[in-house]
Amino acid sequence: MKQIILFLTSIAFVFTACDKNNDIAPRQIKLDYYTESYELPDLGFQPQLKVSYEYDNTGSLKKYTVFGFNPTSNGMEEQRSFTFTYANGKVDKMEGFLVNTSTPFVKYNYQYSTDGKVTKITEENQSTALTSEANFSYLANDVVRVAYQYSNGGSFEYEMQYGNENVLTDKTTRGSELCSDGTYTYDQQKNPFRMLGYVDYTLLNMSANNRLTENVNYLGCAFPSLIPQSYAYQYNSDGYPIEATTTYKSGDALRKSQKKFFYKVSE
Repeated sequence: MKQIILFLTSIAFVFTACDKNNDIAPRQIKLDYYTESYELPDLGFQPQLKVSYEYDNTGSLKKYTVFGFNPTSNGMEEQRSFTFTYANGKVDKMEGFLVNTSTPFVKYNYQYSTDGKVTKITEENQSTALTSEANFSYLANDVVRVAYQYSNGGSFEYEMQYGNENVLTDKTTRGSELCSDGTYTYDQQKNPFRMLGYVDYTLLNMSANNRLTENVNYLGCAFPSLIPQSYAYQYNSDGYPIEATTTYKSGDALRKSQKKFFYKVSE
């Protein structure tokens, strides 16, 4: 699924719901924030990114904020944030703002089928001067196909095969050209991004569990400079990862990145 990043510039993150019990308040776990570091030769893991999350009084995600590491100040500085608007209990609109601005640089609008599945996401991106839309088709045998169309005439199609709520295989095509195809394996633990409650435009977090391996063949269209190969995790007692290390292949060298996850717990 990493290949979608080659076609999109937006960031974001997927899909679950929290049940409420009117008699006994359940123990709720929410993703508070995560940090990401990259391994540099002779320097070890160096901080790059922090993403923090805020929730409303119903437990729904209302905002997330992206921070980047500034080596001059030796600290994280806010870069952009994304806010959420809901209708009928589902994300209706998402807007992105650069720091110290009040006009969104990107907007997303959502449409759903009568059974609650996402059918369309539209993007208005002021930074690229492009509008685009992702149209979802739900096919037999747990296949989901997403067709992306851009205002400059560009397009591509992404298709994924589900099993046990995880993306097991996928492929990206542009017209008759096969851009890439991939296969994936997963652990049996919980993906922390699934608790955020929305489908991301780039579809980066569609799986219920955490990816262990991926084998993607990049055949055309474009090629990433870093290709993920495997993932390793440490977990808390609730089954969520507290640390995730990704190993990439870059030419003949191996590189690593590391995410550390922090959670809010309400009894």
